[in-house]
Amino acid sequence: MMRSIRIFCLSLYIALGFTNCTDVIIVDIEDVPPQLVVDAWINNRSEAQTIRLTMSQGYFDNTLATAVITAEVIVADDYGNLLEFIHAGDGNYVWTPTAGETIGPIGTTFYLGIEWNGSSFGSQSVLYPVPHIDSIQVEFRENELGFADGHYAQFFARDLQGRGDTYWIKSFKNGQFLNKPFELNFAWDAGFDGGADTDGLIFLPPIREAINRFPDPDTDDNSDVPPWVPGDEVRVEIHSITNLAFDFLDIARDQMTNGANTIFTIPIANTRTNIIALGEEEALGFFCVSAISSLTRIIE
Repeated sequence: MMRSIRIFCLSLYIALGFTNCTDVIIVDIEDVPPQLVVDAWINNRSEAQTIRLTMSQGYFDNTLATAVITAEVIVADDYGNLLEFIHAGDGNYVWTPTAGETIGPIGTTFYLGIEWNGSSFGSQSVLYPVPHIDSIQVEFRENELGFADGHYAQFFARDLQGRGDTYWIKSFKNGQFLNKPFELNFAWDAGFDGGADTDGLIFLPPIREAINRFPDPDTDDNSDVPPWVPGDEVRVEIHSITNLAFDFLDIARDQMTNGANTIFTIPIANTRTNIIALGEEEALGFFCVSAISSLTRIIE
């Protein structure tokens, strides 16, 4: 009897101890002046290209970012061509090509120029080549621990020869971009980073299979739901990106998934930018020009 009482008291003490750990902590964050944010990811497809300009805001501010509507935005190349991006509303600056026109050929260096609020900003990016996607394969899997029974897809493509190629692999389900933080899929050559020699290889299996939807436990699209069912359309795109863009995206993904790192959580900070301020004002964001290869398959 005495032993049972002691166990009960110990359990109660531990429970109360955990309860005391739920005190609300007020985080005092220093207010800083807002900065220009440049979202300039454009590509070589013959379609409208958009550069979005907004203002930065506090970490706990969940309102929509303020659009910048009075800027001048141009993109030039090393052949002397000039593309003018016209404001189309809500901070979106758009360049629309003529039929069949693209921003330029592979290997071209592009220069971004922004004039706003009396300040100038610039950046540059090279349009690198992108590998061809050979195929998308689909198989039905069942009785795999932690995974729902159903159809799973993977793509097959080979990294281009020459070390240091970097890519952003995007997947789409029925036309919708799978863009949850854990669904962001990047590759350095055929692997995860520049620390391993994966030049010229077929992309590694974890990268190939990262085109499957990542379950969201807070919705009906949870871990009990297979990523694909017959009739679904899966589209895979490989975007060539610069090494600096790879670092930017890799750090941004780490920041967005930081809550899953438990005791290894990293400090929250602005991701490094390649937008250069030519005056006293500073800017955030990134400029990158990509070539794209894509392939689509219907799940049967």
